[in-house]
Amino acid sequence: MPYLGRSTDGFGVRDRFVYTASGSETSVSGADDNSRVLKFQDGIYVDVYLNGVLLLRDTDYNTTTANTIGSLASLAASDVVEIIVYDVFSVANTVPQTGGTYNGSVTFNNNITVEGNINDENIYDDRTILLDGTDSSFTNEGSKILLDGTDGSGTNAGDNLIFETDTLSSLTKEDPDVIVLEDNDENGILFQDTSTNARVSTTKIVLESGTQFATPNDLSAPKITGVSEIANVGGGQNTNFDNSVSVDIKAMSLGVGSHILDLNRNANFELTLSGNITLANPAELTAGTTGSIFVVQDGTGSRTVAYGSFWDFAAGTAPTMTTTASAVDRIDYIVRSSTKIHAVATLAYS
Repeated sequence: MPYLGRSTDGFGVRDRFVYTASGSETSVSGADDNSRVLKFQDGIYVDVYLNGVLLLRDTDYNTTTANTIGSLASLAASDVVEIIVYDVFSVANTVPQTGGTYNGSVTFNNNITVEGNINDENIYDDRTILLDGTDSSFTNEGSKILLDGTDGSGTNAGDNLIFETDTLSSLTKEDPDVIVLEDNDENGILFQDTSTNARVSTTKIVLESGTQFATPNDLSAPKITGVSEIANVGGGQNTNFDNSVSVDIKAMSLGVGSHILDLNRNANFELTLSGNITLANPAELTAGTTGSIFVVQDGTGSRTVAYGSFWDFAAGTAPTMTTTASAVDRIDYIVRSSTKIHAVATLAYS
């Protein structure tokens, strides 16, 4: 086993290797009699003994080859070469288990359990929760909750919202319909009227079902992606969109033959024809589905379009599509029932 001790340059490790010669060797290296492999970092810190007699470095041997004692006089059978290796290492700057001081940042990659005090204050003492108003411009009114003048100065910049002792523990979801922030003492939650500077207290704030909190400073329009179905919107009230609503156009190249458009998955289509096609009856239709179909002739043109029985044009007559090369026609449709698609064709767009 290596020896661990003190040296003038730090902490030293001393290691011993023993080789028994079979005869005629002029160097020793590799595994010793105990199958331990000779290794040293600096030949200066190596002592070599031959049958108990200390040999002189650079006279009786050299260490110019890594991890090898070379230039020995030819050894006789049963000669014993003993090598003592000394290496120096430095102990890492550590904090003892019994206590100490960290002078830099400390990162924990797992849970930490603390017993006792932190900064001479018992960690179980009551604390306040502070939400600091970092956006002093208040340019996003309408997309956030605006707290005005909570410090009594009547100005917005730098104001804070302070929750009193143990308020966090009172943040509960009582039932599926409401989320409640409730104060647990006699002081209540304080709000300030900016017109009179009067303070009003309440013991409970109730957020009803469906309350939404926008991401601060993000005024971009919401985007819904994926294939999940969106629940019906309505409930007897009008649904209003402040900005435009767009539906993607599914681009498809269709060769000769019969094709079915999945109107439940896509509403708008751009069909580039490379042969005569038939738009067959869709397998499933949802009444009220609406959209547009752009029919584009390829560079050759003269491609025709036929329709299944579900496609219903005015007077029961399907249109003859423009057959000029690269011509664009448009079919606007709305699904009336599970077996009827009302369609109108507009021809020869530029």
